[in-house]
Amino acid sequence: MTVSIDELTLQAPDSEAALLGAVGHHPDAVAGILEQLPGADFYDPIRGQMWDVCRTLSAEHEPITPVTVARRMVEANTWSDRAQRIVQVDMASATPATHAARHAEAVADLARRREMAQAIKRAIGLVNDHPGEASDVLAAVRAQFDTVDSPQQETGGPLGWDALIDEFEVVHAPGGSRPGIPSPWWELDDILGGLFGGRVYVFGGRPGQGKSTAALNVAMHAAVESGKQALVISKEMPSVDVTGRILAAGAEVPLQEINARKVSDLSKGRIREYIKRVGQPPITVDARPRSLAGIKTLARAQHHRRGLDVLVVDYLQLVRTDTPSRSREQEVAEVSRQLKELALELDCVVVLPAQLNRESQKRADPRPTMSDLRDSGQIEQDADAIVLLHRERNEKGEPTGQILFIVDKNRHGPTAEISLGWHGGYGSIG
Repeated sequence: MTVSIDELTLQAPDSEAALLGAVGHHPDAVAGILEQLPGADFYDPIRGQMWDVCRTLSAEHEPITPVTVARRMVEANTWSDRAQRIVQVDMASATPATHAARHAEAVADLARRREMAQAIKRAIGLVNDHPGEASDVLAAVRAQFDTVDSPQQETGGPLGWDALIDEFEVVHAPGGSRPGIPSPWWELDDILGGLFGGRVYVFGGRPGQGKSTAALNVAMHAAVESGKQALVISKEMPSVDVTGRILAAGAEVPLQEINARKVSDLSKGRIREYIKRVGQPPITVDARPRSLAGIKTLARAQHHRRGLDVLVVDYLQLVRTDTPSRSREQEVAEVSRQLKELALELDCVVVLPAQLNRESQKRADPRPTMSDLRDSGQIEQDADAIVLLHRERNEKGEPTGQILFIVDKNRHGPTAEISLGWHGGYGSIG
């Protein structure tokens, strides 16, 4: 049976027209979409050219109107009778700004699908005509799909010495250095320098020691305080429980009330005040069953559509690959390795809560070490920083209300220990 792909079906003309209508009436409200979505993702080339003109006008802080768009297209020699009709019809249609993000996602998704269709066609040609052995053909086919997986990846190739020095001087020039994203804890930032794209930060702990709490605190702090795009992938809790923890920490209401579905009127008021105070922070939560491949696809999609600064995967040992026949240690090693590669590819912070084994509980000093990371030593190799969590107790074995952050690995600086307040009842640390 022959299977064909009709690329004519992989388009959304209504969404493309709606985006032009939205930018014509609400240019400020869709500025973020203009920045992220290129005109090349439009199936209609004229609408794509028009969208790129709007992007240029937005970047130059110029008004976006039918007149300014037409003038720029005349200057670029891309004006035509059809362009005039599109300006008159599409930009005159007032699409609500609240619908623009949905239309942008549809346009971007279909653009990726068309790229996949082209890659499939090229792959079929390679299977038929590529010289060499089957393994050589397979490598060539995979290379076709790598271009679809990483649309934002740089293609400039390796950098020579002069280019390396130029890049270094740009980063370290006054005002040119890109600071790390602050964590919720200045004490940790003093050690790590903040959180940087391309790096993996592991928060290791036994069950109930606060590793998920720490990771959620990082994501929400980055979104609320720094306006960074954060994506939380929960493998342990449904999204409503993740939201409950975020609200408990932010509004300072008892997490027990939220978990028991018995929120008092006082707590409801504090939650409403907190929601109003933070507005619409750029954080997304996904709790659907996803394999490692699904996590990577979702992260790449968000990176392409709206940007991605912080990715939390909670937690590491719950992630499964598509080759479950491997040993558990091999599978965890593969997950760790590929998430590190994803951090580098997307230039985003990856935060990985990770389970510790029980060995530390058998020692005279119960404080954990890196070797206690469960299932794989590969985690130690891939992580840029490993922060081990230990809830402190007094001589009677009673909780002290403090939690110890043991920075047991720091690829870019010193190791250290810091003591912070533990507010588990509110889902927060510090």
